[in-house]
Amino acid sequence: MAKLAFLILSVVADPSIKKSTFDSEIVDILWLGVDREIVILNTGHGTLYRSADRGQSFAEKSLRAGVKVARAIMSPADSTIAVAVGTRLEVFASSDSGNSWHEVTTPEAIRISFMFHPTRPEWALLSAWTADCRLKVPGSPCTHQLLATKDLGRTRLKMVSRHVVQFSWGRGHHSDRIYFTHFRDKSNSQPMLSKWMEGVDFVSTDDMGKSTAVHVEKGNKFVISEQFVLIAKLEDAGKQNVRLMVSKDGTVFRQAIIPTQLAEKSYTILDASEGLVVMHVNHGEGLGNVYVSDESGTRYVLSLQHNVGVNGHAAFEKISNLKGIYFANVWSEDAGAGLPAHFAASWLDHGDYQLGDDSTQSQSEQSIRYLKARPSPTLSQRRLAERPALSVQSVISFNVGGAWSKLKPPSKDSVGNPISCSKNCSLHLHDATFQDHFVPFYSYDKAVGIIMAAGNVGSHLSYNAEDSNTYLSRDGGLTWSEVRKGVYIYEFGNHGAVLVMAAVNSPTDSAIYSLDEGKTWQSVKLDTVLLNVTNILIEPTAVSTEFLAFGSIGGAGVVYRLDFDVLGWQSCKKPSEPSTANSDYESWAPSDGTANRDCQNLVSCGCLLGQQVRYVRRKQMSKCFNRLKERLPVISEVCPCTEEDFECEMDFERALNQRTCVANEMPPPRADFGPMQEHECSQLGYFKVDMYRRVPGDRCIGGWVPPQLDVQCPTRPTRQSHVIGKVAVAAILLAAVIYLEGQDDVKSGRTACRAERPTLTFQSHQLSGAQQN
Repeated sequence: MAKLAFLILSVVADPSIKKSTFDSEIVDILWLGVDREIVILNTGHGTLYRSADRGQSFAEKSLRAGVKVARAIMSPADSTIAVAVGTRLEVFASSDSGNSWHEVTTPEAIRISFMFHPTRPEWALLSAWTADCRLKVPGSPCTHQLLATKDLGRTRLKMVSRHVVQFSWGRGHHSDRIYFTHFRDKSNSQPMLSKWMEGVDFVSTDDMGKSTAVHVEKGNKFVISEQFVLIAKLEDAGKQNVRLMVSKDGTVFRQAIIPTQLAEKSYTILDASEGLVVMHVNHGEGLGNVYVSDESGTRYVLSLQHNVGVNGHAAFEKISNLKGIYFANVWSEDAGAGLPAHFAASWLDHGDYQLGDDSTQSQSEQSIRYLKARPSPTLSQRRLAERPALSVQSVISFNVGGAWSKLKPPSKDSVGNPISCSKNCSLHLHDATFQDHFVPFYSYDKAVGIIMAAGNVGSHLSYNAEDSNTYLSRDGGLTWSEVRKGVYIYEFGNHGAVLVMAAVNSPTDSAIYSLDEGKTWQSVKLDTVLLNVTNILIEPTAVSTEFLAFGSIGGAGVVYRLDFDVLGWQSCKKPSEPSTANSDYESWAPSDGTANRDCQNLVSCGCLLGQQVRYVRRKQMSKCFNRLKERLPVISEVCPCTEEDFECEMDFERALNQRTCVANEMPPPRADFGPMQEHECSQLGYFKVDMYRRVPGDRCIGGWVPPQLDVQCPTRPTRQSHVIGKVAVAAILLAAVIYLEGQDDVKSGRTACRAERPTLTFQSHQLSGAQQN
């Protein structure tokens, strides 16, 4: 009898499921309110719905008779403030979490963009392409206006400038400053920035447009992060070459030094949150490399060759919950220098890169949290049929791109069978470059160490959905396990204590969840009929245990609210005493898998970027929920230096899976030769050149000392000049920007606006020659 009682108590109940049905497929979901308890969503028919009980029930919300909603965004400074834009470009604003709305008076336009201020809730920028832009009449006064408001559009918008190309609020001490690029000549209709142009300058205003300061003449495109401002400045209009200008204070700009003689056709700023800049440079002909800067953002070294760039995205991801760990996909050696020639026109367009404004939010995080419906099956099947010629491999770096290695494959599959893998086999994962059949690589800052992705084990990445399975890592990408056959959409909640996923390539009636970070999985029925799942989301802080899975049944939209609180689990105990018997928490340190020889405990040393950072997280098998909204404790200790704490200096590089830096040209063309080197030559007959430099942000002390390279003295001492790269910098797509077209626009107006294409990008950021429209 006692044994039977124990078995009954050990049974795990399923989460509660609440279904809501809508008039058409769901376009977007937004969480508002102080505690993100308000949910609003809009559908394909333009209907806005609002829930005041965390998605348990919804009511239709009318902004004005006849208005259909195309998009809604929330202020990053206040989660009770939101803006909705109609399909005919009507703009409405709310300051009470979407309960009531007031209309914002805007100029008649064919396209509107909206950007909230990063810290002032009711400040915003709005840009509008005037209605004249739809006309084909030569000389019609077409212009892209930039306007501003300090009261959420309750009073008339203030004109900042005309003939604007790109715009953004500043950051830090200059957060109230408005940066923008514009055409100097405003006497005629605004031309389309379909290429780099002479007459565009990078300027700013501190008084809403009353006066402006020119920072970079011929500065066509720009990116602003918390620490850097990067500008693409036209160098040669005939050759369409540009150069990169960088500033840390938004005032003084210096030219970037990039160690290449290849042309630079566009940039993607992959990360600017670690006190340095990581960027993908498109060199043309399908070739793209990744470069990493020093703390100034001006001196770059080669980090990774042949990084995949497809459809305006670089195949590169920052692990958002850990410092200095990056994932990338590269063209394998048998694929040549880049994308196969017959794919170049349709698959590679670095000039179409887009720009997001948050350097700490990875491309994959944006992609997966805002995943939309897939293309038609016919289109997807045609694309998949073309892809077998692609030869791509996955790599990972644990030291901000200083060294790269292949991903370790799991030894067993999800059903316990051994995985047979030859010497050249490794794990390969999909990124955000192909999303029609594959969910991208995903990490989230509240779920420390946890990553999920779709991919396969083999010699290269497969673009056949039938070959792909779903994988999980709970140690920051060091080791992986296969958790399910097939491709799934996934989401993390409660600091990673709850994982939920569902099949996306075929109709399903169920979701799958794990309460032990992927060790075991259970299935829960969502419906009695099959549905097509679009995405699974959780409120943006990702600390709750309530998920919304949405998709469609026939033409109707459906949302299923999964609530795991009904399991009755208690709050996790004693986060201040991790790894003790009475605590539900453990202390965990990420590692690159190499033991530091100077550590006393070789097994658990786990030094990355010169320090051992120990994160407190819930033990994998603890049956409790994290009720803390704040981050759990993080403890760090400085480590002795190793080779992993250094990257190659300019003119040196590491091969994949190698630690040693070697010169890519002798003598190194950028080697300094000054008084000190002259003295060495007189004494030794050679001079020494640094082969390594410390990874920016690395905190190691003592330990390994980098060797120097002995270089033969020149017959006549000369100072090599720096080779300056050529950059292309493109259109900006900011996370807080609405980018819409009126449904009643004349076709010629749409074509004219879309024709503009120079770019600088954040990855979500890019520099290339396409205008923000």
